[in-house]
Amino acid sequence: MAFLSFGSKKSKVQKMLEESQFDLLLQEAVKDKKIREALFELLSSNNPGVVGDALLTITNLVKSNPDIIKGHFNEETFRKILSLIESRNSYVRENAMTLAYAIVKTYPELLDRYRAWIVDELGKQLDTGDKNQKGFALMVVGELGLRELSDKVKELVDVEDKVILPFEGKKWVKLGDIAKEALEKL
Repeated sequence: MAFLSFGSKKSKVQKMLEESQFDLLLQEAVKDKKIREALFELLSSNNPGVVGDALLTITNLVKSNPDIIKGHFNEETFRKILSLIESRNSYVRENAMTLAYAIVKTYPELLDRYRAWIVDELGKQLDTGDKNQKGFALMVVGELGLRELSDKVKELVDVEDKVILPFEGKKWVKLGDIAKEALEKL
């Protein structure tokens, strides 16, 4: 068992999440790259509570120590985070939205490399996602200035359905209003 101590710290991090030791975990993650890597490994856990907590912890790292966590974001991890927005579990879905938006706001230059597939992915969400996924996609389209999707955004301007997103001022807001905001940014 001693040989495992040199590898992943996934089980240690999972235990810390399960015991709600978030502050301690954040402190250790700042100092230890393997702790940060374990957080990303846990995004594939079968336990939605662990996945949601890992997303929340990574979001807190983006906000508190953006330079330390930046190197952990690549196409694969961003694809994983976007896929979690489609989770049936609301805790996972909302924390995935919060993390994805924090990445968009904090590292827009990173996402330029992935612009083509981000446009494709958000286009799919605007076409087939539920109203909350569409609302989130609209926020990201506006934030990243993805003019390629302006026609799809325009189609949603008159939608009266109300969305509930995990962001300040985005609870019980008409989808059409979020589309109008996105268009203004384009």
